[in-house]
Amino acid sequence: MRRISFLVITVLCLVAFAQPSFSQTIPSIKAKALDDSEVTLPKPSTQQIEVLILGFSKKSGDTCQPWGKRISTELLLDPRVNYYQLAHLEGVPGFVKPMILRGMRKDETPQQQAHMVPLYEKQEEWKKLVNFSGPDDAYIVLTDPEGRVVWQTHGTFSESAFAELKKAISNLLQKNANSGHSPIVSID
Repeated sequence: MRRISFLVITVLCLVAFAQPSFSQTIPSIKAKALDDSEVTLPKPSTQQIEVLILGFSKKSGDTCQPWGKRISTELLLDPRVNYYQLAHLEGVPGFVKPMILRGMRKDETPQQQAHMVPLYEKQEEWKKLVNFSGPDDAYIVLTDPEGRVVWQTHGTFSESAFAELKKAISNLLQKNANSGHSPIVSID
């Protein structure tokens, strides 16, 4: 009985004092962007951090769009930051997919098409990763170069959520700079 009590107390102490762990890693991706370029994630060799904008429904595309526009205009000035909009089409019937892809291409510039990636698999893994709760939400995930999640949110675009994302990016870039990676450049 004494051993069990000691074990329970030890486990409770470890849980209570444990630091949050961001050991979750994104599912691997090998896909084509809308401009037909190859996309592989994670890509540790590039040392780029990734901002991923995920959508799981047609309506979520409208929710993801403001995030994508703001990220592409503000954050891509730093070559250590990259982003992709990931549209999950796994459950879409095959005969409808070409129409959806045509519509997506029509609505985006060639530069934006390089950052738009339709996904046809691992939807359940992604939903678990982002703590999926609403099909029409945008899910934003920030990863280090190895694909480990360091920050995430979901919902419609807001200035306060974008400010939190920028802060998380700055912190991650600073951490990388302190660990011997390329020097920090402010994104403010």
